Amino acid sequence: MALTGTYAGTFEGIPVYESRYFGYGLNSAGLALPGIGIFVGIGTFSKKLDIHTVMHEYGHFLQFQRTGWLKFYICIGLPSLLSAWFNWHKSGHQNYWTETWCNHLCKSYFSNIVWPEKRFPSRDINDKTKYWLVKRNLTFEPDDTLPNSPEIHSE
Repeated sequence: MALTGTYAGTFEGIPVYESRYFGYGLNSAGLALPGIGIFVGIGTFSKKLDIHTVMHEYGHFLQFQRTGWLKFYICIGLPSLLSAWFNWHKSGHQNYWTETWCNHLCKSYFSNIVWPEKRFPSRDINDKTKYWLVKRNLTFEPDDTLPNSPEIHSE
């Protein structure tokens, strides 16, 4: 399966693509590829059928900002992809640490939006993992200069 999709617009400055490989609308799957964009199901973004999935995928970009290329793709991206692959038929993936940390970052970043905790559980990572994983010049405190409402541009 080649990763293909139709450009649907930008979310927080990140290109968003929709593809039938990720399903349709509400509860479709998603994939974040820093350096490329966000991939979600048909209508998820363009018809605003599931903005929380797009926000969740954006959370992986927040992880990427904190870890850098190498640590993101090896320590977060690959384990997350494997978790999704092996748990696609169960709800285990949404509780995997890469996903709950992603949601924790989203919940903080989009602080003026009620986060759907049941669907996208959020937990911070422990201090030991944080020390090992995160670039030393970044902080985990919310930046007051960041917008709290999602910036959406549809085509």
